Amino acid sequence: MWNNTAADDKQPYEKKAAKLKEKYEKDIPTYQPKGELMWQKAVVKAARSKKKEEDEEEKEESEEDDVE
Repeated sequence: MWNNTAADDKQPYEKKAAKLKEKYEKDIPTYQPKGELMWQKAVVKAARSKKKEEDEEEKEESEEDDVE
């Protein structure tokens, strides 16, 4: 239907879409750093958790070796 619509009829919708796109491009940087920061925090937290688990396993293994 859109392809068959006259250019004059499309104009108000295209203007509205252009305004919304401009607003989106203006607003997106506001949200992007938060998202990246949250993602980075999640990666760091996961790495710390994994390291903690590995450290605990090593500690348990060294305690087992001390008992023998």
